[in-house]
Amino acid sequence: MSVRKLTLGLMAILAITCGLRQASAQHGQHVPFADPLAFDPDFRWFEPVTGQDLMDMRPSKRASTGWFGTLDRMNLYVTRPENVPSYYQLDDGWGGRGEIGFMTEDDHGWLATLSYIDGPNAHNVVRTERINRLNPDDLVTSDDDPEFTDLRGQLVPMADRNTPGFSERVYFPGESLNIMEMDTFELNKTFRLEPYHYGGILEPMIGFRYMQIEDTYFRAQYRSTEAITYPPLISLTDDPTEQLITDLSRADNQMFGGQVGFRYFKFYDRFMLSTDLRVFAMQNFQHNEDRTIINTTVYEDDSLGAETEIYESTETARVVARNDEFAFGFDLRSELAYTITRDFSIRGGLQIYDVAQGVWRGRINDANDQAVFMVGYTFGMTINR
Repeated sequence: MSVRKLTLGLMAILAITCGLRQASAQHGQHVPFADPLAFDPDFRWFEPVTGQDLMDMRPSKRASTGWFGTLDRMNLYVTRPENVPSYYQLDDGWGGRGEIGFMTEDDHGWLATLSYIDGPNAHNVVRTERINRLNPDDLVTSDDDPEFTDLRGQLVPMADRNTPGFSERVYFPGESLNIMEMDTFELNKTFRLEPYHYGGILEPMIGFRYMQIEDTYFRAQYRSTEAITYPPLISLTDDPTEQLITDLSRADNQMFGGQVGFRYFKFYDRFMLSTDLRVFAMQNFQHNEDRTIINTTVYEDDSLGAETEIYESTETARVVARNDEFAFGFDLRSELAYTITRDFSIRGGLQIYDVAQGVWRGRINDANDQAVFMVGYTFGMTINR
């Protein structure tokens, strides 16, 4: 998920939250929470604040009310699918998390969170030269200077082009180890309890969670008539021929369910230590799709820069499978924030996601009740949090 998608997602969260109405029977009045100015903000988020000011404030006064927002970057290490022999190893991926919500003077509010992880993208591949290892026509981009070369020229047909990023034509046969993406959205009703004796504050929550996990598997095999290793390709003609056979499978997990949890935080001068825990249970609607793609190339001869006579890409019929599973797990965060201005803070911390069962990873014949464990660090900023 790109920054643009995250921004659009946060705007959608804001629209959903602003559309909610909470009727509170306080002295016979109903308080609408859709109005962003209902909390009478002064927008002086970056007003300087001294350490003495913070020390003199009681915890109940330092705990923010009104609208707040956070934005964090995440680096998480993810377990591999169970069908991989090295399933116990972790591979890293990057993502982000954004939150928006509010807390009223009556100590209740709403919290919406959008998180994503792009990756990991771990695989074992071998760079393999193709029969026509180089097409010089793909490098020349200036009629005035034939010696000038630019990989972005792309003057030849797609089948004859050099591999982008390389000055030659190569394939990358091999097998995936851990290729996964995750998106999750949650909407929670929150409550704030009275501060404890030593200043800690507990905020229980209950809400809804949606999570999508997409796992990709591929296995690519290169064969040619020029190969000296097994398995060689037997061509129907005497022309040099090569094939790249790719088995591709994508498992999509769409999970919907509820969760309960809490947030506990405590102030230490300019620092705030917080711990968030959510325990969720979800129904997982799974979809897996397998297919095989065969790219066949026939050359006029086996010389360097030989032209392509035939390029053909075929795809086998797609095999689709669906299933339902029950998934459960927890989301644990621990963060330390440092107050810079009155409402602006920077923070860093640790993040754990654990889906204990119910995830389909790998191919159709692989287990559809696997676990996913992610652990890593986060860093970001907060406004009025």
